[in-house]
Amino acid sequence: MTTDETDGMHDELAAALREPQPADAYRVERVLKDAPGELTQLVYLRTAAGGELGPYVRKIIDRSSGIGGAYEVLAASERDGLRTRQLPRILECRRHGDSLVVVMEYVPGNTLREVIEAATPERRLALTERLFPAICAAVEELHTALDQPLIHRDLTPGNVMCPDGDPTVPVLIDLGIARAWHEGAEADTTHFGTRAYAPPEQFGFGQTDVRSDVYALGMLAFFCLTGRDPTPTDRECGFADPAVPKAWRAVITQAAALDPDKRYLGVEELAASLPSPGEGR
Repeated sequence: MTTDETDGMHDELAAALREPQPADAYRVERVLKDAPGELTQLVYLRTAAGGELGPYVRKIIDRSSGIGGAYEVLAASERDGLRTRQLPRILECRRHGDSLVVVMEYVPGNTLREVIEAATPERRLALTERLFPAICAAVEELHTALDQPLIHRDLTPGNVMCPDGDPTVPVLIDLGIARAWHEGAEADTTHFGTRAYAPPEQFGFGQTDVRSDVYALGMLAFFCLTGRDPTPTDRECGFADPAVPKAWRAVITQAAALDPDKRYLGVEELAASLPSPGEGR
């Protein structure tokens, strides 16, 4: 979806929300995810004139769960003029009783998991060479769009969308457990993440920072090349796999080091270290 199209959708929705609404203005098409503390739905907005706008993604987040704060930060920045290229546009973000209700742009397409798992082993390296730098760019945007970096903390194959319109410009979704980095903090207040992709500090061993997402990106690179989630055994053997070229293996090993000080300093450094197309084949 282009910026102009997204801006038009935002203006249309904003105008509709100014109209008198029924008790539940949204029609739920289907549930996308039902997780502890967070319900994600595909919805359409009913207008006072009897029509519908959408689809949109609506998240209803339990405020006591300690998640969802990144949506409020991004929504406030977008109201002040922030525009991002590889994050869904937030169209509504409000507190309602004990819940945080977030309505955002729906990104039609396939998840990175679906794209990679549908590819033949022979095609995965070429796909990785094309998609992975763009995934890095999306994470770099998340880290640099605001004064303080937003750390995604859940970069998994299911949380990267390859849009129908342009699958080479992936969009990061599901920022529920994302958090702002705070100078001087010693540890995160909430410990979440997907084990195969989350670094040790995300589970109580320190504060997450941009290097935590670098770790997850290293694991994502392994997934893209092999078509499977990384395991502890993969780490033990230095990420050696027939599908992982030597040059990529070196990048993954440094990105996914257990010690944050041994990783790339940030996504920009990781992206600059990626093998050139064809290298190591």
